[in-house]
Amino acid sequence: MGLSGFNATSESADMKTGLILSSLLFLSLPCEEAVQAQVEKGSLPKGYREVGPNKEKALRELCKATAETGLFSGAVLVAEGGKVIFKEGFGEANREWNIPNSPDTRFRLASVSKQFCSMLVLQLVQEGKLNLDDTIIDHLPYYRKDTGEKITLHHLMSHQSGIKDFTASYDYRGTISRLTFSKDEFIKQHCSGDLTHQPGTIYSYCNAGYLILGRIIEKVTRKTFEQNLQERIFHPLGMKNSGYDRNRYVIEKRASGYTYGPFGLENADYIEMGSSPGAAGALYSTVEDMFLWDRALYTDQLLNSKHREMMFTPNRGVPEVKAAGGRAHSVYGYGWQIYTRTHPVTKRRTKVINHGGAIQGFRAMENRLVEDDVFVIVLCNQGDGYGASEVWTAVTKLSVELTHVVTGQPFRMPSKARLTQEQRMYEIVKSDGVEAAIEWFKAKGKKSGWGGSNSALATQLIKDGRVDDGLRLLEFDVEAAPGKVWLLRKTAQVCLENGRPKKALNFVKMGLELRPDDERFITLKAEAEQDMNGP
Repeated sequence: MGLSGFNATSESADMKTGLILSSLLFLSLPCEEAVQAQVEKGSLPKGYREVGPNKEKALRELCKATAETGLFSGAVLVAEGGKVIFKEGFGEANREWNIPNSPDTRFRLASVSKQFCSMLVLQLVQEGKLNLDDTIIDHLPYYRKDTGEKITLHHLMSHQSGIKDFTASYDYRGTISRLTFSKDEFIKQHCSGDLTHQPGTIYSYCNAGYLILGRIIEKVTRKTFEQNLQERIFHPLGMKNSGYDRNRYVIEKRASGYTYGPFGLENADYIEMGSSPGAAGALYSTVEDMFLWDRALYTDQLLNSKHREMMFTPNRGVPEVKAAGGRAHSVYGYGWQIYTRTHPVTKRRTKVINHGGAIQGFRAMENRLVEDDVFVIVLCNQGDGYGASEVWTAVTKLSVELTHVVTGQPFRMPSKARLTQEQRMYEIVKSDGVEAAIEWFKAKGKKSGWGGSNSALATQLIKDGRVDDGLRLLEFDVEAAPGKVWLLRKTAQVCLENGRPKKALNFVKMGLELRPDDERFITLKAEAEQDMNGP
């Protein structure tokens, strides 16, 4: 949610999407003075190419090369001057049946969904049915009064509410995201906690805000969020291949989602779409439908110019939290980011209106260059494992380079795939043993900010039958990050599953010291003790 991106939601989640996206939005090269000197000499820096007379050829080569790295599978559409100049699918929509992606494949949008939610809110504002100064309590009287009477629709749409994002919860990925809740129940349980800051004082990306907005839309219109989308946006624009994704629906040409890892692809984790991305990230669409949406945003068909300007004006009156980039002024409008990107070679400055999305098994990146009348949409049915970002980085860079091509700027092809850290260590384990791999990691390894730096490698080793090696790496990860509750849970569970109840109990005890009332640790403790005592 999908910014986003949701796998950032976890994978999900847009918490992570926001973190990574902020570092990629303003792509530039180091040593810009050296780059500029080369340009003045009439040559391009190493790795750059001129577009040449055939933009379509350059666009295809760029997409194909990115797909060949293994980090991209999806569909791309590029338009210029209101006309599509390139659209194509890459990789497979379903790998079990070898069904290829195409421009009419339907992908989850994750946090790209938020712009549709903000459109509905502003339509209701335009009609006088909502006011941006309305508070949560005005429309959801069950919400906790002390915070709900402070938070306005403006705060929710601009990510200034101060509500803690539910995707940041320890339990979101493994438990909460898989469960079914009524919308009001989910808001009460997971979107009503103590504030992290006072509303209107700082930008901090929050999926909870848009989930609440979706419920307010339903209360005001007395129609479901899904009905509002169809009646107010999708049907008027002819977006016949777009909708609200529900797991139980049979949706024609819906892509399956996959998680990319150092040892191959896996089916993405399940997420209950109706409960907790909701209006923040539960939509699906095609690259072709998204082009129809782009064209409508230049017109008054859905929203008049006054309210469209609100949507596309960054709320610069507040700073960003450090995790979002820490800039002095927010670049977020209502459902969109608005900023200026400088090409690292030509120094051409381009106004960009964009949004990304990340959810289990999917990534999305949309760029609107309104001064050039350019539209670039990249939809991908691969995601990253927990704590990783290779796919997200590849999709974001692809999107940026596509905008360079369509505007006639020098562009870079993706780097060739290299051995990952996990793959290097896997080879060391096989040749020299697990302790040698750990020593290599201590000297040269890159730690994951989320903990569990070697979790993927440990899982693969256990799958290969090298259980002791896998468990040793998990123990090493716990030693490096003893406060990571999810890692203690996982390690205890893996120990139990592989006949090491005594070891499992040690990790459970560590977890209970951090969370004495954690139900999962209590259950694991009982299971470990039972296994140790026998039937």
